[in-house]
Amino acid sequence: MDVLSAMSVFVRVVDLKSFSLAATELGISSSSVSKQISHLEQHVGARLLQRTTRRLSVTEVGAAYHEKCQRILAEVDEAENLVSQLQGKPRGVLKINCNMTFGQLLLAKAIPEFMAAYPDVQLEVALDDSDVELLRDGFDLALRITHPKLPDSSLIAREIASIPLFLCATPDYLAQHGYPQTPDALKQHNCLVFMLASNTNAWTLTNAAGSQTIQVSGDLKANNSLLVLQALLAHRGVANLASFVIEQYVNQGQLELLLPGYEAERLSLYAVYPERKYVPPKVSLFIEFFKDWLEKNLQQKLNHQCLV
Repeated sequence: MDVLSAMSVFVRVVDLKSFSLAATELGISSSSVSKQISHLEQHVGARLLQRTTRRLSVTEVGAAYHEKCQRILAEVDEAENLVSQLQGKPRGVLKINCNMTFGQLLLAKAIPEFMAAYPDVQLEVALDDSDVELLRDGFDLALRITHPKLPDSSLIAREIASIPLFLCATPDYLAQHGYPQTPDALKQHNCLVFMLASNTNAWTLTNAAGSQTIQVSGDLKANNSLLVLQALLAHRGVANLASFVIEQYVNQGQLELLLPGYEAERLSLYAVYPERKYVPPKVSLFIEFFKDWLEKNLQQKLNHQCLV
């Protein structure tokens, strides 16, 4: 029996609380997972898991052993990372988690270039708008768009890009409802809200005189910016969206930017990864690659085409 391999299987079973989920993630059969756990229990001479048809639980011995296995596997991983760093060659599987819209519109364009530059790295990318636990879910790296100040965390968070937001509407909507000349005028418009935890209905605008936060309202709130975009393009109202979401529509004249004397708030893109002594080359090189790629491809300024 390969003890390290069995430890790895055991850790994933405990973390996922499922034999079948662990089997799917590891690319092996459920029977193989069960067999490795049984062999591991025979090897250590103790019951590690309690299994019934409805429930899987960890024994007291299993919980203590799980913690030790995590440490051992982390040390093995760091040893391999150190060798890779000394060799200077990124290799292996890089598992990335990213939010849906950003992943579809930008990350998807960068990945083929990264794969061409680093052929020894295999990518597994999961696009998901829900929060994931990197260690539990087996991700090497997550890309998160949020406000510049992140909450305290045991994870390393490196800011790799600034994401500007822009107020915009279609020419048809503006022709019917008028152009807002001041931030306060937004209160008279149907504002289509992309829901973020800290600014759902509050849009902050800044000019030379300072910042002003406006409480807006409208008939649509959504947690996906592409859904808000479609309502925007259907002439339903005003929205405050990221440059990468609206860039092509502004350039084509389908959307007009509002309040040219003001700058909307900015979000930050973070590369988030577990704290460890040796960062795997595949992680650090992807972060550097993607940071450079975004500097070349992420639009920071758009031309105001609205009447003032």
